[in-house]
This record gives sequence, structure tokens and C-alpha cells, in this order.
Amino acid sequence: MGEANRKSKPDLKQAYEKLKEAHGEIVEAYEDMFLRLAIASEYKDPGIGGHIRRVSDYSTAIARSMGLPEGEVLILRYASMMHDIGKVGIPDRILEKETALTQEERKEMETHTVIGKSIFEGSGSPMIKAAAEIAFCHHEKYDGTGYPKGLKGEAIPLYGRIVAVADHFDAFVSKRIYKSAHSFDEGIMEIEQNADIFFDPQVVIAFIKVKNTIKEILSASGVIEDFAKNGS
Repeated sequence: MGEANRKSKPDLKQAYEKLKEAHGEIVEAYEDMFLRLAIASEYKDPGIGGHIRRVSDYSTAIARSMGLPEGEVLILRYASMMHDIGKVGIPDRILEKETALTQEERKEMETHTVIGKSIFEGSGSPMIKAAAEIAFCHHEKYDGTGYPKGLKGEAIPLYGRIVAVADHFDAFVSKRIYKSAHSFDEGIMEIEQNADIFFDPQVVIAFIKVKNTIKEILSASGVIEDFAKNGS
């Protein structure tokens, strides 16, 4: 009996190591899938540069600042990359337009939230569920004036409220074909001034607490983009 117990311990350890390895492979597969989908959406909207990765990094920093469990932070990190995946269904004539969109074009652009949700809905995976939720809700506003459903306050899922701040900040401080970039300090002020209007005030507080990290993410991304363009 004692010999059987001695043999079972290495067997259990091996089984545990194999299970741990399999779990790691699954996480890597999720990461790989989301990164590839993020790249696909950036091909569709090439003017956005490293926006998707920055939004993911900002969202991660905000979530940790709010004290979310690390498992939820990990889900948000990858699911947030999918916030604009619905733009694969938006015509190039709208995505590439260099002047202000007409009211009709803006309505069509807004459907990227619904398209994004439709790509991911129906899955039992927490990460894919989160991707659907974020794609659908990241343009909702805390005061209920956002789209596509006009959700208000905490009726907007938390992941959506976090990504709303990250996405708006990055769009505000980034150059687009239709606008120039604002400064980092102007971006911080933009978020602060819209607390309790566009954004959940608790998310804004968490964002401000990590503004130095946000600045580092933005600066690092700029260096990478300059290197990619100029090779130095």
C-alpha cells in the first residue's frame, strides 16, 4: 500500500504539470487569436496606428487601479482589443473619409458596435463574452446619451465603462486623417471634465491615479511608430 502511494505522487505531479501546461497553451491561443483579429481590424482602418494595443494597455492599467482581480484584468486586456472589430463591416468610403461624416454616414459608422457584438455573441467563453460586451458598449455614455442603446450609469457593463475612457482618451490625443492630435495634458483634462457626463466617475478616478503609466504607454507607442516609419 505504501509503495502504491509513493508511485501515485509522481503520477499526480505529472498530471498536474500537464494540466498546467495545457492551460497555458489555451491562454496563449486566446492571446494569439485576439492579436490576429486586432491586426485584421487595423488593416481595415489603417489610420489608427497602434490604437488597439494602446487601448488594451490603458484598460489594463485602469482595471488594476480599480483593484479588479487579476483574472478579470487578463480578460479585459485581451477582450478590449476587440472594441472596434465591427469596423470590418463598415465601408472604406466612410473609414477613409478625410472630412466630417454626414449624419447618415455617422449612423452607418455607429453600427460597428452592433456588428462587433454579432461576431462574438453566443459563446460560453468568459473572454469572448467580454469581447462582445465591449464591442457593443464602448460608445455608451454615463449620462445615457451614447450609442447604440443609450444605456446609462451602471447599466453600462464595467468593462464597457473602462474601455470608453481608454478609447476616448487615445482617440483624443492621436492624429487622425480628419483631425490633429491633442496634447497628453489636454487629454487628461478632457477625461476629467467629462466625469459623470460621458464617463463613470470611479473609472476616471482610477484613470487619473495611473496617469503616469498612461503617459509611458503613449510615449512608448510613439517611439515604436516612429521607428517603424523611419527605421530609427
